[in-house]
Amino acid sequence: MKLYNFPFGPYPQRVAIYLSEKGLANIEVIHLEPPNGKTGRSDFLKHITPAGSLPAIVDDDGTVVGQSLAILEYVEDTHPEPDMRGKTAAARARTREFINVFDEALTFFGLWARHGSHLSHGINRVSRDMAEICSARYFQKLRLAEKMIDPAMGFIAGDTVTIADCVAMATLHYIIAFYDVPIPSDCPKLVDWYARFSARLSAPPNNFPQEQHRIARNLMEQTGITI
Repeated sequence: MKLYNFPFGPYPQRVAIYLSEKGLANIEVIHLEPPNGKTGRSDFLKHITPAGSLPAIVDDDGTVVGQSLAILEYVEDTHPEPDMRGKTAAARARTREFINVFDEALTFFGLWARHGSHLSHGINRVSRDMAEICSARYFQKLRLAEKMIDPAMGFIAGDTVTIADCVAMATLHYIIAFYDVPIPSDCPKLVDWYARFSARLSAPPNNFPQEQHRIARNLMEQTGITI
C-alpha cells in the first residue's frame, strides 16, 4: 500500500497523525510538493485520483482512495487493530460526532481564510462579510466540541486515541501554528487536550513553507476578527 501525501496541511496531517498513532509499518509514504496555485495539479496526480488531489492511498490490489476521511476509514477497515473507532456502537457514534464537528469547523475556517487571508489575495474574492460569518461559525464549532468533551476521558472521544483525535489535532495545529488563530479561552478542556496531544510523537511539526507562513500569520488581525 502506498500513501501519496503532502508534508503539511490539515487533510494530509489527518492521515499522517493517524498512521503514526496506528503504528503501521507496511505503508510506503511518498511526499509530493503541493501545487503552487499557478500550474495546478500535475498530470501525475490526475492519474491517481479523478480530482487530482492528495492525500491518496493506492492499495496493492489497485484500490485507490482519495479523500482523507475515506482513507482513514479504509485503512481502519483493512487494518482493524489497534481499533481507532471504538469498540461499541455508542463509542463509534461518539467518534463520528467529534469527527463531524471538527470537519465542519475546518470547512468554516477554510472559507474564512480563503476570503480573508492575505495569502489568498489575487486568487479569491476578499469578503469581510464572509470572514465574519465563517469565523463565528468556526468558533461556534469549537465551543460545541468543548461541551461534548468528557474531562474524565484522556482523549477527545474516550479513554483511547481515535480517529477523532487525529482529525482534531490536524485541524487545530494547522489553524493555530500556521494562521496564529488560538483556541478560545472559554474552551479550557479543548486547550488542555491540545496541549497534551501536542506532546505526543504523532503531533505534526511546524514545517510550513516560510514565505507562505509569513503571509498567513495573524489572520485575525488581517480580517479584523476578535474572539
